[in-house]
Amino acid sequence: MKKKNNMMVGAVLAGAGLLMGSAATAGEGDYSINFGGYLRAQTAMFLEDQEETEGDDTGDLGMARMSLQLEMDAKTGNLAWKAIGRIDKEHQTSYLDDLEDMTRVQSPGGSATTEDYLDQFQTDSFEDFLREFYVDFSLGDRVDVRLGRQQLVWGESDFFQAMDLIHGYDYRKRLFFENNEDWRKPLTLANFNIDVSELDGSLNLFVRPGGIDRDEDMGSNFNLEGGRWIPHPYRGVDFTAFTDYNTDHKDGDWDDTTYGIRWNGFAGSVGYSFAYLKTFNPQPIMNPAANSVVPGLFGVTSMQSYGELATNQVLGDWVFPEIDVFGLTVNGYSVTLDSTLSAEFAFIPDKPYNFGNLQSSLPGWGGVIEKDTLVTMLRLDKELRLMDWLGTNRPSLSSIQLFDTWIMDYDKDDEIVEFASFGARKKEHTTYLTLFTLLNFKRDTINPSFVIGTDLSNGGGFAIPAIEFVFGDDWRLKAEADLWWNDGDKKHVAPGEVGLRNPLGTSENSASLFDWFSDDNQLVFSLTRQF
Repeated sequence: MKKKNNMMVGAVLAGAGLLMGSAATAGEGDYSINFGGYLRAQTAMFLEDQEETEGDDTGDLGMARMSLQLEMDAKTGNLAWKAIGRIDKEHQTSYLDDLEDMTRVQSPGGSATTEDYLDQFQTDSFEDFLREFYVDFSLGDRVDVRLGRQQLVWGESDFFQAMDLIHGYDYRKRLFFENNEDWRKPLTLANFNIDVSELDGSLNLFVRPGGIDRDEDMGSNFNLEGGRWIPHPYRGVDFTAFTDYNTDHKDGDWDDTTYGIRWNGFAGSVGYSFAYLKTFNPQPIMNPAANSVVPGLFGVTSMQSYGELATNQVLGDWVFPEIDVFGLTVNGYSVTLDSTLSAEFAFIPDKPYNFGNLQSSLPGWGGVIEKDTLVTMLRLDKELRLMDWLGTNRPSLSSIQLFDTWIMDYDKDDEIVEFASFGARKKEHTTYLTLFTLLNFKRDTINPSFVIGTDLSNGGGFAIPAIEFVFGDDWRLKAEADLWWNDGDKKHVAPGEVGLRNPLGTSENSASLFDWFSDDNQLVFSLTRQF
């Protein structure tokens, strides 16, 4: 793994360069500094048993978490500064103790490669603490510049991403239940926005220099270490004991520069954008250990290297290949429907997928195949006037979103899987439908909401009923239920005594996305003090 420069050094150098470059005009404008943030406590309680652990986990705490976020906004002349830091700390629940014990039993040599599962979930370094640190300034009347560690959002999607692929996401703490800005992983970017008023639009372009961000800042985290949000039945199985992350792969080198350009404009009342993005595949791809002793074991019949031989010759390497994304978005208001309509399209040529060995304990470990892929999102946002019917104090926002992934040159015999280790054959179209509704009562002090989503291609789904209570300007209390359902297709732990079972699970070829999280129904409570 290549040695990375410290992220903070890059951000400070960028800020210093801006300061010197703008010294001539820094005397104009305001000088101010403001602080804010929040303190939040969260707990999650299982509503049903977790099959991997001994005993009944119903009613046990899966998460006990405290977060402190600090924000600073400062203005020094023509420079506007923003810094966001967050400290996350967790209590070691008995459930996490059980997972660690299982990991130690199943890891080579009897000791877990992850010394403490809390390392995945909490802040252990200054680099983890400093989420964002950037400076804004203008070059003339047309160019706005933002330099430093930041989040840049492209696209219109909420739960599933089409164009919002500049950053990776951390799915380990609470999967996708948090706001996007909380689990998106910021990066060090040079971000330029150029006003082109003559064409009623603007041009946004960014560059992420290679070698500044840390390895852990790149790609999305999927709890491969075996924590509470690795899909069933792998709770307590540390895949990093048998695999490695290869950050130097020739098709996915994190030292490579990534970049993108996007045109945003209006055609009458219709907003639109065109974009090109060079980034990394949002999910890790398995490069199997083709020369290992695994072929023939666990039902695996063949393994093919992806681009180069895997550095880990036990099971293989996790790689985030570079991809090209061509995007188009359209949005506008429909008088007929009294709604805002949005559409998003992302074409990804030669998108990588794992394939093969569907009848084994390691489906997808056959190798990597590339397929042209079109991702589509269609959304309708509408305000429902429910004041007389339900007693809400204002119109209620509702949103319906359809998200489809189309493998354009699909062949069933390719045996493509959604994610290595799960054997449901990926279909030509994978389509999700989600619905969101927010209600507001008593001057927005009591706010129920409801989210539901379903997989129209494979079955299963999730529902999140919630209610938030607002106390004055500072306090927020939220209670929600995170509920799942599936069609009965699951990948179970292999028969045998818990802790001595086959850690790769039983052979299967039918478990798809929402099957992975069956038995994860839980109640979550969140208390926030804003300041």
